[in-house]
Amino acid sequence: MKSRPRRAAAAALCTAAVLGVTGLAPGAASAAPPPAGGTRADFNGDGYADIAISAPAATVNGLKKAGAVTVLYGSADGYVTTNSATVSQAAPGVPGDPTAERRWGHLGGNGDLDGDGYDDLIVYEGSSWTVLWGSAEGLNGGTELSFGSSTPGSPSFYNSSAGIGDVDGDGAADLVAPAAVGYEQYGVAVLHGPVSRAGVPRKTVFRHTAAVDGGYTPSTLSVGDMTGDGVADVVTGGTIKPGGAPSGLLYVGSAAGLTPGGTLRRDWSSAFGDINGDGYQDFASGDGDVTTQTPGGVVYVTYGGPDGVSRTLAPRTFTQATPGVPGTDEKSDRFGDSVALGDTDGDGYADLVIGAPWETGTDAVTTSGAGAITVLRGGPDGVTTAGAQSFTQNAEGVPSTSEVSDHFGSAVLVTDGRGGGAPEVFVGGNGEDGWLGRVWRLPATAGVTGAGSTSFNGGDLAGVSGAAHVGEQFSH
Repeated sequence: MKSRPRRAAAAALCTAAVLGVTGLAPGAASAAPPPAGGTRADFNGDGYADIAISAPAATVNGLKKAGAVTVLYGSADGYVTTNSATVSQAAPGVPGDPTAERRWGHLGGNGDLDGDGYDDLIVYEGSSWTVLWGSAEGLNGGTELSFGSSTPGSPSFYNSSAGIGDVDGDGAADLVAPAAVGYEQYGVAVLHGPVSRAGVPRKTVFRHTAAVDGGYTPSTLSVGDMTGDGVADVVTGGTIKPGGAPSGLLYVGSAAGLTPGGTLRRDWSSAFGDINGDGYQDFASGDGDVTTQTPGGVVYVTYGGPDGVSRTLAPRTFTQATPGVPGTDEKSDRFGDSVALGDTDGDGYADLVIGAPWETGTDAVTTSGAGAITVLRGGPDGVTTAGAQSFTQNAEGVPSTSEVSDHFGSAVLVTDGRGGGAPEVFVGGNGEDGWLGRVWRLPATAGVTGAGSTSFNGGDLAGVSGAAHVGEQFSH
């Protein structure tokens, strides 16, 4: 079996051995927003949702595992591999130089940081953070964020997790990340936008959560709007000192700053969407790590409300031992390593898609770690296991065959590249094709189905080479 990468550090797509940026962006048009959740980023401003795909072992200019990011641009024809572009540190205007084994390009969040109307993408490698700037041509050039003088105005980013959203309601997107001042003060940093092309935010505010929030130290972070007021909120996962028990806090965004809005579980994978149709975003988070209680992995669902965490709908926990959930809760299935929310059946409720990339099929010899995904439907009462679905590469209509360590489900995503109300479920399998990696697209207009599914691997994308691990992560 292959070693599992950290969920928060899934990496970039493998670039061409010669060029740093390859491929073309599609022409302009208009599109509808994603239904009841789902992911949307528009790097070229044409109104269609784009997808950034990571691959940590990309070969760049002959340097193995240097790392890169590939973008599939949406269009009236949906997502086609000829409308893709690959970015690496060999690209003009991107800081740094490609280096073997660096694994540059882990995806850290997307949004319009500089306020020019094009979404930008955060990528990172270790403590180095780079903004890849959006433009009419797509992602084009970048700036390294130079923060880390260990003062409240310039804290150090100490973990590979970030989010982008307007957390103060001023109309400009902000960058939020776990951060530290020195070796004793841990918390959350907000880089208030707009952020200039020189990488300078309007201002930086540091919240020392370990001091003001009961000894809380965040390590993971997501940005959404659980209060439904149009101002972004921040969900963090971390530990409470001194016991070190895992926990999570929701911070409600406002002009006055971040304030606690309830407790919840936030682990490595996460997604936002309106599961019960009440107008408030709900939050799903998965943890595929093995524990005594959940040997095969677990997914937590927390419902949003006007004050943050819902006071009327209790949070839910799902494993493969939950009645109605397909499969068996087995050690190292990694159920919850990836999660996504979006309306896959057209009923207006976001559905929950869960990746279990180390799931083994009926024949352990030939399908160990082949992977699977599970779909749980949303409804007025929240997530239900009624009508639950499960898919592998051996499902009818799904291309390819389940094989050892394909890791089908390493990443999942619900998005609509055409913008016409025809969402698709994207599934990554970073171990497929000898670690080149593959991505599957399952239609999801009247429920997820294998019929009409398609797939592509790294070799089908502009500028991809090497054992790239394509599909290890999608932009959220």
